Amino acid sequence: MGIDFVALDVETANANRGSICAIGLSTVLGGVVIRTDNLLCKPPGEYNGFDSFNTRLHGITADLVSGAPTFEERLSEVVGIIGDLPIVCHNASFDIGAIRDACLENRAPWPSLEYACTLILARRTLPHLISYRLPIVAEDLGVPMFSHHNAGQDAEACARIALELIRRQPADSLGGLLTEVGVRFGRLDPNSWAGCVRVRENHGGGHGGDGYGPTPEANEDADIGHPFYGQVMVFTGALSVPREYAWEEVAAVGAIPAKGVNKKTTILVIGDGFAGNSIAEFSTGKALRAVELQAKGQNIEVMTEEDFFTALLDTASSGSR
Repeated sequence: MGIDFVALDVETANANRGSICAIGLSTVLGGVVIRTDNLLCKPPGEYNGFDSFNTRLHGITADLVSGAPTFEERLSEVVGIIGDLPIVCHNASFDIGAIRDACLENRAPWPSLEYACTLILARRTLPHLISYRLPIVAEDLGVPMFSHHNAGQDAEACARIALELIRRQPADSLGGLLTEVGVRFGRLDPNSWAGCVRVRENHGGGHGGDGYGPTPEANEDADIGHPFYGQVMVFTGALSVPREYAWEEVAAVGAIPAKGVNKKTTILVIGDGFAGNSIAEFSTGKALRAVELQAKGQNIEVMTEEDFFTALLDTASSGSR
């Protein structure tokens, strides 16, 4: 198989993950981007309200999609464009989860898709990065980004990130890249789904006598495919939820919550509205400690609160209708 795939990105109208109002596609054949589509649609069912926060990000309004096809109509078009090709998303947990939720709201079957996630692939191949948000990965790889949160342009950036990761490995296909870095394809079909996750052995969890005080114990029986399983996670700054709630949530999926950043920390979640869309934002404030530790060779990732809740949303790496 050659380097053939379709990159996909969705934008949503509101906080409901299934409120899809735009689907971006970037088709790659023979290692070349041959077309990019930005397809607006009416969000499904009761998910059709537009929040001002989302509109500020992508510029899409209810008036703008009033004459657009429905989500179900667009999804049929999208599946036709994809055909038998695998797809890639940057943070597939969100994009594929959005498609699942939108289909459920529409009482429509899930489509059959095989997919990879460039966020997971970047984590496996670019350990020097302090964050794996789309703009930062694109900048590191020399991939141009013209309008973040335009679904078509984000899909094209994702496609070019995948192509650059394939070139650097090197690999002769998207599947070859996944095999080389120890990641499995995710799959969605009308009755079930299995996420794109790192292939690894169950190494156990818990923090034993590490002295993290009253933080909860990690759930050693959690799904090892969850991105937080086995991670040592610290929260700093004001969050939209109590700190104790965040600790309980990550412990439930197998992470080790801790109170302060140190040499064991692998993920730092920053509140206070931290956006983290450029490297410059990591040189001041609460992210600086993480940058300093990484410069000393520690593998640590900084997440925004939005990144955190997006990753937490899928509490399993597989499921069914």
